[in-house]
Amino acid sequence: MFSKEIFYFSVVLVGLLVVLTGLCLYLIIKKMMVNKNRAKVERYKEEYQLALFHFLHEGVEDERFLNSSPLEARALVELLAGFSKVLSSPDILKRLQGFAEDHLQPFILSQLRHRRWSIRMNALYWIQDFRMSSMREPLRELRESRSISKSEEIQLLKIDVLFNERDLLPRLTDPLHELTEFEYSLLFQSFGRDQFQPLVHAFDELPDVMKYALIDSIGVKNRMEHIAFLQQLLSGDSTELRVRALKAVVGMEFYLDIPELSVHLRADSWQERLMAIKACEYIRSPELTPYLLELMSDPSFYVRSGAAQSLLRLKNGKDVLGEIAVHAEDEYARDMAAQWLERGTVS
Repeated sequence: MFSKEIFYFSVVLVGLLVVLTGLCLYLIIKKMMVNKNRAKVERYKEEYQLALFHFLHEGVEDERFLNSSPLEARALVELLAGFSKVLSSPDILKRLQGFAEDHLQPFILSQLRHRRWSIRMNALYWIQDFRMSSMREPLRELRESRSISKSEEIQLLKIDVLFNERDLLPRLTDPLHELTEFEYSLLFQSFGRDQFQPLVHAFDELPDVMKYALIDSIGVKNRMEHIAFLQQLLSGDSTELRVRALKAVVGMEFYLDIPELSVHLRADSWQERLMAIKACEYIRSPELTPYLLELMSDPSFYVRSGAAQSLLRLKNGKDVLGEIAVHAEDEYARDMAAQWLERGTVS
């Protein structure tokens, strides 16, 4: 009885060894094939690099580009992607787009329909780099599959921005995956001037996360044409929107009138007061002194520190801080003034 158990165990063990050996051989062979194909791609890249460079600069096409194999197509795609990042001439970019449309579309389409996520993402990056407007229909099919990942959807939205798609706004406001403020900000930073305007017009209907990203992007991209829109937000009821708008205005170093700025310097929110103080840093008007003196006794440490720093930037700032450090009734104000006097001047 015991010998039969040993026999069956031996059979199972041998079977497992055979399976593991077969799996190991499969992986080794597959790795060898991948390395071999990679070596071929690198060889093709060396062979075609100069010819492709001449085509992009002079428009003279090499016969070797016709009827390329999948490995040759991959080599050309990788070369073209590298050139797209370093060449910016309109004529070169037009030839680059035409070459991709004429020679690489079947290969990129096969990658776009691949079952592996990483391969599909590479195809989306190539479509964006090469500005392949002819791929609109395959992109629509991919989006409508409803099984795309969040990364794929964001890349599809970037391509929509590039092609200035008419359905861009609905796709942004009702995405398949929930987008963060940071992700919206990255998208908005690639918007052209005309693409921003529909968002500004539809601002009240946008979700909060889009509102915040839009305001921040206006400041980051220094879009002065939307200053009136930001000033409108500064007089609104939403504290968060006022703080965001102030941050954008400060980033653009737009001059706010003292009466308008004083409203924010005395706001209920310490974040709003602090952001208003940052505007004082480049306005540097003596008229701000009374407001900054008042803020030296603010309950918030950050507001007191910002007020002291802004005072130090004024023409007689050191004298004012010296008076506070010696004669102020508020202990916190005295301590903050003394700290900034020890630091010295600020730029």
